[in-house]
Amino acid sequence: MFARLKHEYAPRFKRMRKAFKGRVSVRTGGSIKGNTLQYGQYGLRLKSKGLRFSANQLLAADKVLKRELRPSRSELITRFVCNTPVCVKGNQTRMGKGKGAFDHWACRIPTGKVLFEIRGDIHEKVARDALRKAADKLPGLFEIITPESKIRVSLTDFVDKPEKIDYVEKLNADPTPKWANIQAAKDPMYKMYRGR
Repeated sequence: MFARLKHEYAPRFKRMRKAFKGRVSVRTGGSIKGNTLQYGQYGLRLKSKGLRFSANQLLAADKVLKRELRPSRSELITRFVCNTPVCVKGNQTRMGKGKGAFDHWACRIPTGKVLFEIRGDIHEKVARDALRKAADKLPGLFEIITPESKIRVSLTDFVDKPEKIDYVEKLNADPTPKWANIQAAKDPMYKMYRGR
């Protein structure tokens, strides 16, 4: 059992289950989930191949960012969760007798994933400098992005932002039987007899 303090990068659940080492996923289908800015004006995105980051490495970058952003009172947003437990056996230990004790938390970051975002009234040069210093604390190569940046889908490929689809408008134009029933239920005549 273990308790997570507010400043720690660890999952909220109390029970720690040992996990396989696993591999960082390679997105072969062109997924863009987590590859763009959602909340801030500037972000730090991994552009080298996917890596496993330890919570301590990410905390070091977090500490640098918070120190740099403190004068401008900007907000730092994290876009990852350290939910992979890493277990370690001692050196010079014979084979067998279990996996080893829990050592630290880690998270797998695929290529193109945004790790940190900055939101607030901050000058571009200050934000870029802070993100560059944070990138120096982490393994791998990073790029600083803005809302206008193209979406990275692999080590070399980029795509433009897809247009937002209005699904309500699409369903109204060509309704499925289920959607047609939902719309018909809004008729005042049906509402009169509902709940009887």
